[in-house]
Amino acid sequence: MNNNPNIFMQSEIEKLPKSFYSHAEAIFHLSEVGIDVKQTRVADWLGVSRANVSQVIGRMQNSGLIEFGDELKLTKKGDYLAKMIARRHRIIERFLSEVLNLPWEKVYAETKKWENVLSSTTEDAMLKILGNPKTGLFGNPIPYSNYFEGPMDRLSDVDTNKKYSIIKISEELKRDSSVISFLNKNNILPGNKIYISNTNKYSITVSVTKDNFFGLDQFIAKRIFVS
Repeated sequence: MNNNPNIFMQSEIEKLPKSFYSHAEAIFHLSEVGIDVKQTRVADWLGVSRANVSQVIGRMQNSGLIEFGDELKLTKKGDYLAKMIARRHRIIERFLSEVLNLPWEKVYAETKKWENVLSSTTEDAMLKILGNPKTGLFGNPIPYSNYFEGPMDRLSDVDTNKKYSIIKISEELKRDSSVISFLNKNNILPGNKIYISNTNKYSITVSVTKDNFFGLDQFIAKRIFVS
């Protein structure tokens, strides 16, 4: 029996509509990178109509998962649900890449098919095989892994003529397979070093391997975090 009102048992999670999973996770990911959480942003994130989001959000509010105000905010129970789905997602993406050797650009779409059906037993087995990582494939923390995220900056905001360590790539970029393919091809990956040569309103010039400079769109640069 679950005596904690802010925690879902596995059996309780399985009874929830899958739309609650996706909406809670979207709100979590938007909040994670400091984006104002509006219904319009959730609709854009999920690629569904605003009317659809409004309907699901209303049901989630009635279920005690969302506090409705100027911005959407998850309750403690809603936040727990979102983190459990994000946790599954980030474990699965590592498993698909590191164990099944799935190309990086295919990981996100395939992970979305797995995350809603993964059991805690399979999750534990995956973690054991992977060596209990604390971040997902793209450097984002695995919730409840006791990972400490130190100070970092967006790549778009750092000084030029300096070298930085790539910490993570935002969930927003992960959804575009062509962007991930580009980043992978150019070794813009968590753990690698990146040198900033110059910057302008539209792009920045960077180098990951010695003397191999190329342009990076500011939209992408704002969604890559370095320290």
